[in-house]
Amino acid sequence: MNMNKKLPAFTLMEVTIAMLIAAIAIAITFTTYRIVSGAYFNFSKKQEVVATLTTMDKLLKKDFLNAKSIVKTADGVFLELDKGIVIYSFKDSYVLRDQFSLRIDTFKLKVNELDFSFEKDVVEEGKEVDQLNFKTQLEGDFIPLQYQKIYSAQDLF
Repeated sequence: MNMNKKLPAFTLMEVTIAMLIAAIAIAITFTTYRIVSGAYFNFSKKQEVVATLTTMDKLLKKDFLNAKSIVKTADGVFLELDKGIVIYSFKDSYVLRDQFSLRIDTFKLKVNELDFSFEKDVVEEGKEVDQLNFKTQLEGDFIPLQYQKIYSAQDLF
């Protein structure tokens, strides 16, 4: 039996260095994955807030435009449309939209400086409204929102 024959193989040092390089490559890949997935999560979260603001803005504009009358309630407005009644309730951290008592939408937006007026005068509860102003916060910035209803003489009588 010949024991002096060399087998083609890697040395222990070569295997250790290869494992160390592989571990470094895996660590870099995992760190990069965490950074990219975190950035995507933050982007998705911001886009969700923007989509909520856009949807609420679009619905409120449409409801103001189509309303026959808008009346101030204790915590929001009551809009009478041809199809039925829509009620908006404004809370500090969300806005509720009750559409025809069939569906309630919740918009998670902060509401600040809520102001109802009729011909630029402050409106009391139960009175007609022609303008709604408030500010909402998006990424630390306050965004003013304004909605106005132009009544015809027929709507006011």
